[in-house]
Amino acid sequence: MARRKDLSEYLLEKKVDAEVSQELNNRLGSTGTYYASMVGAGQPAQGGTQTQMTQAPQQFQQLLNQLKSQAQTQQQQTDTQVSQAIQQAINALTQAQQSIQANQVFYQMNQLLDQSAKQLQQLNQQNPMQQFMQQIQNTQNQIQNTQNQVQNTQQQAQQAGQQAQQQAQIAQRAQEATSRYFQ
Repeated sequence: MARRKDLSEYLLEKKVDAEVSQELNNRLGSTGTYYASMVGAGQPAQGGTQTQMTQAPQQFQQLLNQLKSQAQTQQQQTDTQVSQAIQQAINALTQAQQSIQANQVFYQMNQLLDQSAKQLQQLNQQNPMQQFMQQIQNTQNQIQNTQNQVQNTQQQAQQAGQQAQQQAQIAQRAQEATSRYFQ
């Protein structure tokens, strides 16, 4: 009867071990499957001795400790990878921000260059207009000078005409006087 009680305890422990293994398998994936198969392989057959039955919980505890250690190591590795990924993301964001700032400066410089080009174009358009206006002014000045010359010429002609008229009058008087004298 005592043997039967030990066997029923062993079966209960094996059932608990199988449930724990299943739970670990669910939580740890393929790694848990590997260790659970090792536990199953290390389990004694139902007809095993008392020594094998006492070793099974110890083996299970060792495997459980190994799983815990491996899980902690994997968690640390994952934390390190996440930390590195975060740092890389921060670096990428910093570079993107610097690139955006550089692009903004470049854009502002392009806008200033465009404004300068437009202003130069306007000045170039105004310059021919100014030249045209200057030509008009020069032409007006030439016309005014020509008009002044015409007036001066007219005045000189008028004066010459008056002098000619005076001389004609003098000549006529002289002719009249001469004809009177010789008559």
